[in-house]
Amino acid sequence: MEVLPGTVVGVKGRDFVVIGGEKRLSYNGFILSRMVRKVYPITDHCGVGFAGLFGDINYIVRILKLEARNYALEFGREINPKGLAKVLSVLLYSYKFIPLLTEVVVGGLDRDWKPSLYVLDPVGSLIEEKYVALGSGGRVALGYLEPNYREDISIDNAKKLVTDSIKVAIERDVASGDGVDLLVITRDGYRIEEYLFERKPS
Repeated sequence: MEVLPGTVVGVKGRDFVVIGGEKRLSYNGFILSRMVRKVYPITDHCGVGFAGLFGDINYIVRILKLEARNYALEFGREINPKGLAKVLSVLLYSYKFIPLLTEVVVGGLDRDWKPSLYVLDPVGSLIEEKYVALGSGGRVALGYLEPNYREDISIDNAKKLVTDSIKVAIERDVASGDGVDLLVITRDGYRIEEYLFERKPS
C-alpha cells in the first residue's frame, strides 16, 4: 500500500480528544491547495481526521454524516465513536478491491463522556489507540509524539503536542504544510482551531 499524502495526528486525554491535520493538498508532487481542511466534526462529540486523496475524504465525510443522522433519528441519541468507527470499517472494507485511498482517525466522547480514539487503514482494519500519527508525515510526527505523550495530559498541552508533532512532520515531508487545523472535542461539544504558518520566501 502506498504512503498516503498528508499528516494527521490524534491524542486522547482524560475527558477530551484532539485531532489535528495540516492544510496542504498535493498530488504526484504538485501542490494543489494550501487551505484544505482534513479534520471534520460528524456529531457534536465525535469527529474524524484524514490523510489521503481529497475526493475519497469528501465522499467518506458525506456518508458518515448521513449515517450519524440516521442513527440519531432511529435511536434518539448521538452515535458514539466506536459505533462510528465500525460503520466506517464496514464502508472501507466494502471497497477492498478498489480501496478508498485514505487513512482515518475517529475520535470523540461516548455517552458516559469517556474519550476514545480509533485508527482505520484503507481496507477498514480497526485499532483503538491513545495517540496516533498517520500519512506521509506520520512516522516523523510519531517520533515526536510518542515520547511526549502522557495519559494525564491537559487539553492545552494536548493541543500544543498535536500542533508541534505536525510542525515537525511538515519540516521533513513535502506533502504536508501550510498550517494546522485542530478539532477539539469536549463535553461541551467541538470546536475547530486554525493555525496558519508563514510561507518562507523561495
